[in-house]
Order: sequence, then C-alpha cells, then structure tokens
Amino acid sequence: MAHVVSGKLRKAPFIKPGLGQDGQSTMYAIELSEMVKDYKSDEKYYTNYKAMFFAKTQGANDFYSKAFAEGSFVSVACEKLKTDIFNADNGQTYVTMIMENARLEGCMPAIEMGGGQQQQGGWGQPQQPQQQQAPQQQYNEPPKDFDNDIPF
Repeated sequence: MAHVVSGKLRKAPFIKPGLGQDGQSTMYAIELSEMVKDYKSDEKYYTNYKAMFFAKTQGANDFYSKAFAEGSFVSVACEKLKTDIFNADNGQTYVTMIMENARLEGCMPAIEMGGGQQQQGGWGQPQQPQQQQAPQQQYNEPPKDFDNDIPF
C-alpha cells in the first residue's frame, strides 16, 4: 500500500552535498505536514512527514533545487513509513513519519505558482510545446435568425 502526502513546502529543504560512496550525491530532505481538525472539539492534530531524495547528476540537482524551493507544492509517495519520536526540552513530544524510499510524484515549483505567467502541465512532467490556435473572427452583428422583438 502506498502512502501519498501532498502539500506546500513551508521551508527550504535541508541540503547535504558530498554523500554516497563516490561523494557525488546530494541529499535533499523535505518536510510536510497534514492537519486534521476534530469538528466536535475544534482541536487540530498534525502529522509531520520527512522525505529524502538523492541527486547524483547536475541535472537532478537543478531539478530538485527548483522543485523543493520554499513555497512549492509537492506530492510524495512511499511504500513504508517509519516513526521518529523526539522529546523536546520543554516536555513536548514530536512525532515525525519518515517516508522510506520516497518518490516525487509531482511538483509545482514556487517559481511557477508565483506571479508571472504560469505554465500548464507543471507537476514535474516534461513540458509539451503549446500550439497556438488561429484567432477566431469576431462578428459584431447578430445572427440572421436573431429575434430582436424580446419584450424587456
């Protein structure tokens, strides 16, 4: 069973270069959260998720840098979740679900979501050139069968 989490990245990813046996991989760790509201008590519950991605080429680094920018909308899937529990000094307990072997299912980079011209078909898929349709002629005269005797 796949677990899928989608949401807006509220902060930039944690980036750590120089990983892997050859030292050529860069890790991108992103954090997402889901909120569930109990409508009877108005109490909100949050589930935090962390996913890690590894880039081995410059092209992958460029893609992840853009896809995981703060404010981007992403959809991430995984087959397994691992629970990470952290007890803070203030007595608060934080639970994070680690998405093992995460896959980026789609993304809408913040650059494309912001002002300016938004591209269609974002979601990290290759862009197809948009074909321009020939402009249709505008007619300022009503059609011949137009009934202009409407009483209002």
